Amino acid sequence: MTEGRTWPAVPALVGMGALFFLLTLPVATPVPLQAQLTSNSGGAPITAPRVYIDCQGRVPCREDHFRTEIQFVNWARDRTDSDVHVIITSEEAGGSGRRYTLDFVGRMEMEHLSDQLTYTSQGSDVMQETLDGLARALWLGLQRFAVESGMGQDFDLRFTRELPEMADGGDMEAGSEAAFYDPWDYWIFRVGLSGNYSDEETRSERRLNPSFSADRVTETWKINLSGWSNLRRQRIELSDGREVRDNRDDWRVNALLVRSVTPRVSTGVDVSGSSSARNNQRARITFAPAAEWNYYPYEEANRRQLIAHYGAGFQYSNYSEETVFGVTEQTIPLHKLGIQYRAVEPWGNASVGLDASQYLHEGGLYSIGASGNLSFRIARGLELSLSASAEKLADEIHIPAGDISDEDILLGRQALASGHEYEASIGFNYRWGSSFANIVNTRFPSSVR
Repeated sequence: MTEGRTWPAVPALVGMGALFFLLTLPVATPVPLQAQLTSNSGGAPITAPRVYIDCQGRVPCREDHFRTEIQFVNWARDRTDSDVHVIITSEEAGGSGRRYTLDFVGRMEMEHLSDQLTYTSQGSDVMQETLDGLARALWLGLQRFAVESGMGQDFDLRFTRELPEMADGGDMEAGSEAAFYDPWDYWIFRVGLSGNYSDEETRSERRLNPSFSADRVTETWKINLSGWSNLRRQRIELSDGREVRDNRDDWRVNALLVRSVTPRVSTGVDVSGSSSARNNQRARITFAPAAEWNYYPYEEANRRQLIAHYGAGFQYSNYSEETVFGVTEQTIPLHKLGIQYRAVEPWGNASVGLDASQYLHEGGLYSIGASGNLSFRIARGLELSLSASAEKLADEIHIPAGDISDEDILLGRQALASGHEYEASIGFNYRWGSSFANIVNTRFPSSVR
């Protein structure tokens, strides 16, 4: 175990997080404005709206695909040149799918217009199906701005689906239930198996990774069951002829049950089990009921969230070797607190998080960490990226009491005691040139050069 030490990075990170929060909170709850859409019939020059696409997080942002499918707009390379700023974010949905939210933010002469559309992909969708769904949602959302620019006479929108006829004596509610009948009751199951093999004269490695998951997601309940294993066999021959072998069988299982209480409050139970040779664990089981509160309604979580999450429970550990505390097995109580703020806005995005955990049988066994990220558009074409994280570690109860060999250290087979972890990065990005990006040319792709 390491003794406590000063930790100057945390106050700085907390201050940075407070600054992010103050910068973004005043614009955190925009209200979409209604507008009367008109076409330009007075003979004035018609200019196609200029659109800037801003993809955040896990969004397959294939802009070439969008430009090919949507040809009634001009595509801008910079937000300051656009009439419409489209922010695309995503979040997990039921059935291992994702729900994509497209926020259409009008600028300059179209500042009075805003809109929002969503598209939900299925877990079984291939990339092409997801891209087609996103392109169609973009196509529909951008029509409003094209009509405002005077192109209304060029569109013809039709509804192509044939709705099922209601049975005699039936009502709309009963028909809706029949239309949404799900024989699987929203359950989605998945199993997977992957592996790899490599062999050189002085080194060889084999890996096998089985996995499974079962999910059920509704507006009220969220259930997730998952498991994963890493079976690894590695051989390395050193320069002096010695042979080192690294054989590990690690696994992890999780069970999560969450109940939505109000639009801002949820409760749940998180149960996990794991085995890790690196962390000196034959088996570790954690049981932690928890409650979570979001300042914003969860329906806005893809754009902004301020979450406080608290859980308390117990942890059982069975160690491979005796620890620095002289035990090979123990059950101890613990609690955890996490606070996270995140915002995605037209000027960029920011997030800050604080997390802390503590073993309750001895108050000095705790960890506390903070992290922050900022991506800010300083001026036309110029972006600033900042990130920093720090963690104070005083809860490493799994460290073995004996000496750790150099081989274990070099191969990463055993975690070493550490009182802290720090990380920081800064970057600038500047672009200039043409304001438009309408042309798609797929010749000489990088995959064949």
